[in-house]
Amino acid sequence: MQKKKSWILVMLIFVALLTLSACQTRISDSGYSLKSVGANIDSNIYILDVTMLGAPMSNTNIGGEGVSRQYSDIYGYGNMRLWQEGKGLVSVRVNSINPNLSYVKAGMDIVLKTTDLKVMAINEGYRFEVKCRNDYEPVASLQDNEMSSARYDTYELDFCRMTNPEITFEAAQQ
Repeated sequence: MQKKKSWILVMLIFVALLTLSACQTRISDSGYSLKSVGANIDSNIYILDVTMLGAPMSNTNIGGEGVSRQYSDIYGYGNMRLWQEGKGLVSVRVNSINPNLSYVKAGMDIVLKTTDLKVMAINEGYRFEVKCRNDYEPVASLQDNEMSSARYDTYELDFCRMTNPEITFEAAQQ
């Protein structure tokens, strides 16, 4: 009888340990919880006046869902556009940005991620206005349970959409 009680006690402890370990959440590879990521979210909307940098040379389907375009000339200039799964990438020159953003300044050439398909119809030299989010994305950790820090932080202009369909041709800048 004593042996049976000991066995039942051991089994109960074993089941309790399994239950407790199953309730524990694994730390993600990035080491971020929703609370710590939330602190990096920027709720501002950035309005950018931009000029398209390259004209598309060709369209190619990527995985049946997107298109890419590449342009280069004798001076070695290159441009890439990519549209896949609802977002596109376009390279533009920033004419102005409001409010200010530490890593984007007027006169810079940058890549925008856009959800607005109309942007893909704009050719080189056309000026237009977009509204974007400053999107925080941590660089993924390489080891299990590695805790992330500020050195993993990256930011990009994402979810950009044209404020209106107006485009204006601008003479080539030297």
